[in-house]
Amino acid sequence: MNAAVLQRLAWPALALAAALAARPAAALAAPGEALPNPELPTLDGGRATLLSTSGEVSVFVFARPGQDHSARTLREVAGCVTDFRERRVRWVVVMSAAFPKSQVRAAMAEAGLEVPVLLDAGDALYDRLGVRLHPVVGIADRTGRLAAMMPYQAVNYCEAMKARVRFLLGEIDEAALERALSPARADMPGASPKAVANRDLNLGRRQLERGMPEKALASARSALLRDADCGPAHALAAQSLAALGRCPEAKPEIEAALRADPRDPGALAARAACAR
Repeated sequence: MNAAVLQRLAWPALALAAALAARPAAALAAPGEALPNPELPTLDGGRATLLSTSGEVSVFVFARPGQDHSARTLREVAGCVTDFRERRVRWVVVMSAAFPKSQVRAAMAEAGLEVPVLLDAGDALYDRLGVRLHPVVGIADRTGRLAAMMPYQAVNYCEAMKARVRFLLGEIDEAALERALSPARADMPGASPKAVANRDLNLGRRQLERGMPEKALASARSALLRDADCGPAHALAAQSLAALGRCPEAKPEIEAALRADPRDPGALAARAACAR
């Protein structure tokens, strides 16, 4: 199980809160911890719990209307729901009660996603779980213990969700899960350097999530050898160095990542960690 500081770094949502919110961030639930299961009002006027109460794997999606990444994630989740329709998996979306219900309904309709939408009054659940960026997908096992918190990723988001759910359902073993989350490198003749760099990057993210910052750093540097301008790889290197307590070395990586994307969540996470 990851140490708390590594989990915070692996989950960039927590770090942006330090830059955007005056109040301190709530502690982040770590994989293996029992999650709270509050009952919240729903978009249709009823009430529902965050997690399944009947022994299903639970998938909950923190999203917001009017945001491109959230819209894309909701569409991908709609496909995942269809793929798991006959299995014991429960899906919900969580949105802040501050958003107009008309906007929430429009976002769900546009995504073609028909699952319960929980309305988080005062963002209490967001604060309790430490969510600061959108979207984030959480996955819990049948007993309500957290298996993963997955910040947005542009590539293979749905495939990563499905692999984690299949693992919890007992359909694949840990080795198959690892292969799905970190596809093996394939430096075939003619392979795109950017594509290979992206595989290194995905592997490094998985390694950091598992509490292996040294390996994540090596993967980030391997990605940068293939694509020196890859902002997310600089961000991963910065997060890894921050996790290792090597903040002076992390500084140029943070700067490189933020030049590529001033709102890069990984770079912001590393900067916030080194500022503590």
